Order: sequence, then C-alpha cells, then structure tokens
Amino acid sequence: MSEWSKLQSSVSNALENLEAEVPAGIQRLKDGVVPKKRFSVYRNNVTLSLISVLSSTYPVVTEIVGEDFFATMAREFALLHLPQSPVMINYGEEFPDFLKNFASVKELPFLSEVAKLEWHRNTAYHGANATPVTIEALGEFGEEDVPNLGFEFHPTFSLIKSNYPIVTIWQAHQQENPSEYLTGLNMDEGEAAVIIRPELDVLISQVSMGTFEFLQSLQNGHPFSLSVEQAIATEPSFDIPANLAGLFNLGAVTGVNLVRSA
Repeated sequence: MSEWSKLQSSVSNALENLEAEVPAGIQRLKDGVVPKKRFSVYRNNVTLSLISVLSSTYPVVTEIVGEDFFATMAREFALLHLPQSPVMINYGEEFPDFLKNFASVKELPFLSEVAKLEWHRNTAYHGANATPVTIEALGEFGEEDVPNLGFEFHPTFSLIKSNYPIVTIWQAHQQENPSEYLTGLNMDEGEAAVIIRPELDVLISQVSMGTFEFLQSLQNGHPFSLSVEQAIATEPSFDIPANLAGLFNLGAVTGVNLVRSA
C-alpha cells in the first residue's frame, strides 16, 4: 500500500472513530503540535455535511421525526457509513435498513419503508433520460402476438411494495398540514407504488397489489400473458385494458418486443 493510500485509510478511520488519534500524516503546526482541534472541526464539518445530504434525500422522514432527532439518527449513520464515492447523490442507500434496526424508532416500523420510497424517488430523480413510446407501438404486432409481448421499461421506473400505507404517508407530507390527511389512517393496510421520472418531475403513484404483480412480472422480462395471470391470481378483478393503457400513460414503456415464457 502506498503512503498516500495509508494516509487516506487512516483519515477515513479517524473520521469514523471519534476516539481515534489524528492521523500521523496530517501536517503539524509550526511548533510541531498535532492540530487535534482543527481536525475535530474538520471531522464535525464532514459529519454535518453528510447529515445535510441525508436530510435532503429523506425530507419526509426528517419531517416525521423532526429535524433535531433526524440529525441524531443521521449522525450515527454517518459515523458507520462514510461515502464510498465522491458522487454524493449516491450517498445514503443503506439508511432505510439502518432505520429498520435503529432502536429509538422501533415504535415507528413504517419509517424505514417510507425511507425506501424516498430512496427510490432519489434514484429516479437522478436517473437517465429516455423517450417513452405510446400505446400505438402495439399496432406493429398482430393479435396472435399479444400473449408474448414484452416491454422495455424507462430507466427511472421502479416498484415498491410495503406492509404499511407508505404512499399515503408520503403524499400527506407533501401537504401543508400532513396530520389532516393522516387522521384515522389504518397503519396495517399495505400499499404499493410506481416511481418514475418520464420528464422533469418524479411521479409517485399508488397502485393495487394486482397491478404491482403485473408490472413487476413485466419488468422481470416475463411475457404479457404470464404477467396478466400473476396479476389475476392476486387480484381477480384485475382490469387488463385499463392497466395496459395506464402503463403507457405513465411513460413507463420505451420499447415493445416479443418474448417467450421460460
């Protein structure tokens, strides 16, 4: 390992471990004294910066628990998870799992699920652009091809399913007074969502569990007929034409082709 690599490793360790000594490679003051206080200021500034990044990525989680308590959680997370990339938009992916095991929010079991939804939104916001196709693309295929149709999805498209009403919670916190929209909410009623950025804005839409199974199957490369079967198995009243039209209306499809079931 090069001297530079050793210094990077020791600095990283010192940023994570508050009890660690100032790395030996840090430049000393003119009198030869190691600048512990200055390094502590730097360490604190790094942590504050990471807390700010996390709060920007997880604004609803921040609002639910309050800024001060969020900062406490985020500080603990940051001490365990320093960035692995200089691209800070990728920082914080592990935060939902961290919340799931964070004892102080065990009374809020939905919190980590809301965080997962916010991470999906973050990745969609920074995802690649693509041009969706319209439902007219189906006109290139004959009726006999329909069971074997496959769909290519927009790169920002993702799905999430939860045992909690995470979409309702997220949507409520887009309003001025979230509590007005959450009164009487059944926290045991799960929800599923589609997240996508077809143009400038990220769209988060609640979908039925049947629609979730349908879209997940298509996204996994399964043909149309098999995906419909899986949706109906979950939701017998699944509306095939409406869901097919909705898929295109979302701007989720970037290509249509023929596939065969395995």
